[in-house]
Amino acid sequence: MQQQNGELNLENFFNIIKRYKWLILSFMLISTLLMALSLYFKPSIYTTSSILEIESKSKNSSPNDFLLNALSFSGGEKIEKEIEILKTFLIHKEALKKVNFETKFYKHINYKDVELYQDTPIKVDNITIYNPKIINKKIIITPKNSGFTLSYDSSIFNLFPKTNFTSLSQTHIYHYGEKIKTADFTFTIEKKREFNAPLKFTLLGNKRKVYDTIISKQLSISQINQNAPLIKLSFEDTIPKRSEAYLNAIMQSFIEQSINMKNEQNNKVLTFINKELTYIRSKLESSEDRLKKFKIKNKITEPSLQSKSYIDKLSRIEIQISENLLKEKLLNNLIVYVKHNNNLDSIAPSLIELNDRPTLKLITSLQTLQLQEGELSTEFTNQYPKLINIRKQISNIKRKILFNLQNLKTSFIQKNSFLKEQKISYEQQIATLPTKEKKIVNINRDYKVSSTMYDYLLKKKTESELLIVSTLSDYKIIDNAHTQDRPIKPKRALMIVVAPIIGLILSIILATTLHAFNNKLNNLNEIKELTDISLYGVIPKLNQKDINLEVYKNSSSPFSESFRTLRTNLPKKDNSNLAKIIVVTSTIAGEGKTTTTANLASILQMAGHKTVVLSLDLRKPSLHNYFNLQNNKGMSSYLKGEDSLQEIVFATEYTNLHLIASGPIPNNPSELILSSRLTELLDILKSRYDYIVIDSAPIGLVSDSIPLMKIADFNLIITRENFTEKSFFEALHSLLKKNSIENVGLVLNASSSTKKAYGYGYGYGES
Repeated sequence: MQQQNGELNLENFFNIIKRYKWLILSFMLISTLLMALSLYFKPSIYTTSSILEIESKSKNSSPNDFLLNALSFSGGEKIEKEIEILKTFLIHKEALKKVNFETKFYKHINYKDVELYQDTPIKVDNITIYNPKIINKKIIITPKNSGFTLSYDSSIFNLFPKTNFTSLSQTHIYHYGEKIKTADFTFTIEKKREFNAPLKFTLLGNKRKVYDTIISKQLSISQINQNAPLIKLSFEDTIPKRSEAYLNAIMQSFIEQSINMKNEQNNKVLTFINKELTYIRSKLESSEDRLKKFKIKNKITEPSLQSKSYIDKLSRIEIQISENLLKEKLLNNLIVYVKHNNNLDSIAPSLIELNDRPTLKLITSLQTLQLQEGELSTEFTNQYPKLINIRKQISNIKRKILFNLQNLKTSFIQKNSFLKEQKISYEQQIATLPTKEKKIVNINRDYKVSSTMYDYLLKKKTESELLIVSTLSDYKIIDNAHTQDRPIKPKRALMIVVAPIIGLILSIILATTLHAFNNKLNNLNEIKELTDISLYGVIPKLNQKDINLEVYKNSSSPFSESFRTLRTNLPKKDNSNLAKIIVVTSTIAGEGKTTTTANLASILQMAGHKTVVLSLDLRKPSLHNYFNLQNNKGMSSYLKGEDSLQEIVFATEYTNLHLIASGPIPNNPSELILSSRLTELLDILKSRYDYIVIDSAPIGLVSDSIPLMKIADFNLIITRENFTEKSFFEALHSLLKKNSIENVGLVLNASSSTKKAYGYGYGYGES
């Protein structure tokens, strides 16, 4: 049963497709045309890409260089961070100065606006937008004599309410270089070369607006491989040259920004060195002068061995104290930095020089947590529990880092305290020396410390100056911007193929919807769904206006074969030698009841059965026209007693086929049908013929047919495809049950299911 139902549903589906085939084909054609039209006006979008290499650590300084690493906050950034920096407006701001995205120019060619990039005859400058709604709205500039006029584009593709903007007078002549000011915008237009045809241009806002609305949506940055420090930059645009220029500008801006940052750090180091050099130079000159004067005055060339020993020991202590003081200054800078910055990656090199391993581990943990925080914050709100927990951990780690740095500073202070105690001890020993020896030791000690520190700082100054001169970026362009030959969208070939499929799907949905809301009988399968009354025949649709006795015209046609099938399915004549009475009716007029009656009688006659046809549709008779007979006498005149049986029975041109017409239309058809003369007439005819075929009135309109159906041996109810109301079947069941009529069968007329027209009713032949 399920398989049968499946077949039935599939057949219904194909019947719907067949019925609405022109609607479906029209939708497919319209969908394809609309898609082609849309694709014609839609500009092609190309993708441009480039590759940038990022070095993991700066190579400009030695890892063992204490001073440069201690005061520099550069190295060690993650590649994810570099990607995020590349996305910032700071980088793009410089690129947008080189590549114009603030205005776009168009030329009308072949019914569409084609964007111009470099070859533009005008330049729009000094733009200020007061009304944001003006952004992306096309303004037409039309050259007039030595000036131009401005107007809004009001084509079908650029309609917008004019009430939102200050009107532009199309008669006012503006001049090139003139400041044009309205309530919506201010700008100047410069002419680069002569042009005659009107141009269109749009204002896209300032650089920040352009970045937010255009650049950020068209730019894609990603790491090519997790194991390689290579970043791919991709940009989508309708103008390949502009996208190439913009990607190259981004990379150049990024590299320049990197060099500027490095030079800023190197300048910071150089400033510190110069400051210390000034102080040490002054101290060195002073000690050198004192030493020279002391030697001349006391005629001493070299200190004693004991004095040299004190000088060496005190010099080492003084140098250690100076280094610790330098580290203490560094720690002061680090503490201030940690208090006022969130990103603490850059203090790692300084921690290495300070040999602070515990804090380095905390920095690593902090980096991991900050990455997790970044991932979660893009997906969840600030109230997400895990995000709250991670931020608490980040805050705790920052406090620990600050605590470690403060402890480390305290340790250096303590070391200096110890060194100062040693220094005091040696100074006390020196105090026991003779006065001259004591003075020479102190002066030599000052000179040696100052000289050592001065040489060190001079060396570092030279290195810093060389770094500034030879600073190289940590980033290198591996592949300059290049554009693919084919546009990435729209996929024109694919869309042209998809368009009719979309039209097909939409039209099928519409056809199915129309079918669902259609109350007409659509096909023979619906008869089985609506009623359990047997279907005895399916008569195919004929594409002609007037249908008469078609079974005689072409005896082998599908139409004639369908009546043979109907004849076969009718109850067989028994051995009583009495005619079978077949009443033919319909739901309403126009379903082919009379045509079916005439052709059914004819097909019975063709099989050799003696047949008489009675026209008992007394209200609107037409059966006599099928046989080219008059309707002066017939059933109405007989039932009134005006004519005899011999006077109303007419022979047709076909052997064994007689006709009793309806006669003149009476005033009381229902009463005439109920008269006893009809019963007497039928009894007489039953003894003379094999079949009595009665054409009766539609049962959906009048009750004339009910008495006839009660006395008939079999009743055929004619339905018509795409004409009969589905709701009729419910009323039919009620009518048959109320009048106890059981010997009923259905015929589907004018069916488009021609393949089912033969033999459909073989399974319903029982009566």
